[in-house]
Amino acid sequence: MNRYEVSIKSDETEARLTLGATPLTIGRSPTSDMVLTEETVSWHHAHLWVEGDQVWVRDLNSRNGTYINDERVRAAQPLEPSQTLRIGRQLALQITSEQPTEAQHISWLLEDLQDTLLFPIRGERLRLGGGADADVRIPGAPGRAATIMAHPDGALQIGQASELRALEEGEIFQVHARDYRIVRATDTHAPTVEWSSRAPYPYTAEVTAQGPSGTQARLTDPNSDAELLLTGNRGILLYVLTTKLVEDRATNMSPASEGWCNDQDVLRAIWGRNATDTNTLHVLVYRLRKAAEKAGFESWFIEKRQWGLRVRLASAKLLES
Repeated sequence: MNRYEVSIKSDETEARLTLGATPLTIGRSPTSDMVLTEETVSWHHAHLWVEGDQVWVRDLNSRNGTYINDERVRAAQPLEPSQTLRIGRQLALQITSEQPTEAQHISWLLEDLQDTLLFPIRGERLRLGGGADADVRIPGAPGRAATIMAHPDGALQIGQASELRALEEGEIFQVHARDYRIVRATDTHAPTVEWSSRAPYPYTAEVTAQGPSGTQARLTDPNSDAELLLTGNRGILLYVLTTKLVEDRATNMSPASEGWCNDQDVLRAIWGRNATDTNTLHVLVYRLRKAAEKAGFESWFIEKRQWGLRVRLASAKLLES
């Protein structure tokens, strides 16, 4: 599919905007996508968009009209790159078309390494932060904590504070204590994994609050030699999640609902009643997953949703000592 741009030139500068399926608004309104100050241009003058690899234009009931060459636009009409689009009294806009290069076919995804989430990067900017206009909202973060720039030639950059630097595909970076990386989208259609009525992992967890050094948890895989002993905050985290799983199974709760713990409850169990920073919990979950993966386990046995998390285990035991 061709890549289309609309441009308008003056004696000193040229404004260029890429066209897409979402209509681009031309007018004097400061909220327009292309703002023109010519007094004969209406506040909302015209729409331009691409549909079926064809540029289309629609006049928005402007006072002085929209013209393709010398013909007034009366309804939605196709516009060829060889034609001139005239807005108002004398402003002429040109449509250009080019075949996209291989780099322009690259589709990038932002991967949140704490959660099983991927955010598509649409356009050339992806804004991360706590502000209402952020593309990826991070609670508690500054309004614009970081901006990812994906250029048409395939180059990636990240802007944080006053620093702008190159970003490599797959490179792990942090925004407000959360780990992310950029990965390339692929059309490879992996088969959907069938959901088991019980845990999809054969792992066993044995946890106790009275280990030699306090709370500890032992994770084992009976199908391999994988074993992991966790203490400290990681041990407490697995203890809390395993305890909830055991309690829910004792009440014959459905497998789809069992074991879920609210983030805030887990925070308080680990760091006390005043703990509220969910980012700290996300980092801990990420580190536990990495430790499990290094020991030979599939790291996604810890499931995460927006509000909570749980462990998926075949067997869970609470030990008194």
